[in-house]
Amino acid sequence: MTSNEQPVSVPPEADHLKRGTIGGVGLTFMVVAVAAPLTAMASNLSLSLGFGVGAGTVGLLVIVAVALTIFASAFVSLARHVTNAGAYYAFIGFGLGSTVGSGAAFVATTAYNMAAAGMAAATGYFFDLTMQAAFDIEAPWYVYATVTLLLTAWFGRRGVEVTKHLITVVSLLQFALLIVLAIAVGIQRPSGWKLDVFSPSAMLDGNIALTLAFCVLSFVGFEATAIYGEEAKAARKSIKWATYASIILLVGVFVVATWSLVAAFDDVKAVAAEDPGALVFRTADIYLGEWSGTLMSVLVTISFFAASVAFHNMAARYHFALGRADLLPARLKTVHPRWGTPSTAGTVQIVISVLVLLPFIVSGSDPIVNLFPMVSGVTSVSLITLMIGCCVSVLVAVYRKKLPTGRWATVIAPSIAGLCLLTVLVVIIANYSDVTGSTKLVVTLMPLLPIAAALYGAGRQRRIGVHKELSVVE
Repeated sequence: MTSNEQPVSVPPEADHLKRGTIGGVGLTFMVVAVAAPLTAMASNLSLSLGFGVGAGTVGLLVIVAVALTIFASAFVSLARHVTNAGAYYAFIGFGLGSTVGSGAAFVATTAYNMAAAGMAAATGYFFDLTMQAAFDIEAPWYVYATVTLLLTAWFGRRGVEVTKHLITVVSLLQFALLIVLAIAVGIQRPSGWKLDVFSPSAMLDGNIALTLAFCVLSFVGFEATAIYGEEAKAARKSIKWATYASIILLVGVFVVATWSLVAAFDDVKAVAAEDPGALVFRTADIYLGEWSGTLMSVLVTISFFAASVAFHNMAARYHFALGRADLLPARLKTVHPRWGTPSTAGTVQIVISVLVLLPFIVSGSDPIVNLFPMVSGVTSVSLITLMIGCCVSVLVAVYRKKLPTGRWATVIAPSIAGLCLLTVLVVIIANYSDVTGSTKLVVTLMPLLPIAAALYGAGRQRRIGVHKELSVVE
């Protein structure tokens, strides 16, 4: 078998994560946790309202959601045939071969490790703000980030059987608060809800690259449904159900919540530009009362923590999958004897987060101002590239007669979605400094990191020859 061929094998049970630990509802909220609706509203989408296309963000969210729904058809078509803890890794390798798949695996691993560290730092940062506001207790952000990493490690080791309950409760609380805020705005200022947010003039008025990047980043947890495929009950059915359910939920909450912020002010762009991080809190103070500020601060902190756990789990499962494939040390495929989780891989992920955060701690840098531009840029470019890779993989797999030739899911959908995502990627790269909000050389050069990771992964696959385990086909 050459390195470009696709082996079909089921590894020993010892190399598997614990089966049947999560269903469709749990998978759906795993995606929601990564998206972190309340934190996305307080960061990405508020930034778009202030420095992107302003009110037109609502319309672009719908357009991005349509493109991702089309992509979901291709995504689900691959999920029917391939199950692996490194989802994009196996999906891309299924059509394009193990060398390309291995390169993609290291891109995803890099992106999720960066995101996990970023979310831990953000949790520490907002934890500190919450403690100051509620109890007048002040401590360095990295103290709370350390607590976050310890709790993240515990939840990661215990597995999705425990994590899914935390994630679901936190997600429902975020939905509830954003819906209550939208209702309050609707009652007190019904005239603010205007359909011109969907007009082309609104959607093209401003920095469209920044808005597109942040709209896509609002759905970054897309892969989670398939990442937990090995652990899911009735995997194929659950992945399909959760993929579409998560899109519907996130589109609904993001569109309504963003539209409510637009409706709350005469000129939301001007208000958001003053302090985008305070936009949601300011709106809540006006329409719900000052009591909501502390509650929202607590929920934002918990939301970042849930996202930290979710990204940790995703990165750890990629370490596990790559260890099982001999692309990383085989010890990473170790499964906890009691919980059936990737325990060694999880420990390594925590260590990586510490190494990422250490330079910012030593230098006294602000994690939001200095770390987040790096994370947002690398994550957006990496994940969009991987999604494009999935679209191409479907088309090639059909050409090679490895997938059924249903025209919509395996030809039309991946073609349309791939072109849309490629357009978004080109726009982001062409306006990279605007997307990250930084012109620093170290931030500008960060996209070289996933490129280097891809080259390493592809080279590593070439060196080991036959791929031990790329896809688990049921």
